[in-house]
Amino acid sequence: MKVFYDKDCDLSLIKGKTVAIIGYGSQGHAHAQNLNDSGVKVVVGLRKGGASWDKVGKAGLTVMEVNDAVKAADVVMILLPDEQIAEVYTNNVAPNIKQGASLAFAHGFNVHYNQVVPRADLDVWMVAPKAPGHTVRSTYTQGGGVPHLVACTRTSPARPVTWPCPMPWPMVAARPASSRPTSRKRPRPICSASRPCCAAALSS
Repeated sequence: MKVFYDKDCDLSLIKGKTVAIIGYGSQGHAHAQNLNDSGVKVVVGLRKGGASWDKVGKAGLTVMEVNDAVKAADVVMILLPDEQIAEVYTNNVAPNIKQGASLAFAHGFNVHYNQVVPRADLDVWMVAPKAPGHTVRSTYTQGGGVPHLVACTRTSPARPVTWPCPMPWPMVAARPASSRPTSRKRPRPICSASRPCCAAALSS
């Protein structure tokens, strides 16, 4: 198992990209604010008039309706309750996400159990902080970071990696892993996140 730290990461790989965070709950607010404070362009996709709409603006972030946020993004990270993700992916993400974009989650349930079947052109990865969102955020503001579990799968194994998959989250971006995953049941460690993190790659 390989562990990477901030010194191993290259923020330039994600700067210049637009990241859409879908949802602004426990994990959503932490990922969005940490990325924004790291100099990444972030938009937050929400239901207009929802409970979190005004909170995003007060935090100094750009808020859009979900369809518009997805259209604008190079990376779409869905940070909603598991039971809502499949419907949002089908109705809002799949019709609007760019060709060749990245689709990210903080939990593997929906992809593993085929509740979400990503388009073949998308890079798909997971970044799961091993802490609740308020701890992810507070630790970041104090200059630290929590461990992240990171996994990556691509729906088309022959397709080249267009940019890092997975990327350390939500601090900085890492260089591509050098090894290829071989088994969903027996993941091989490949890459890590900012500050101490372990990672496993899952094949399609």
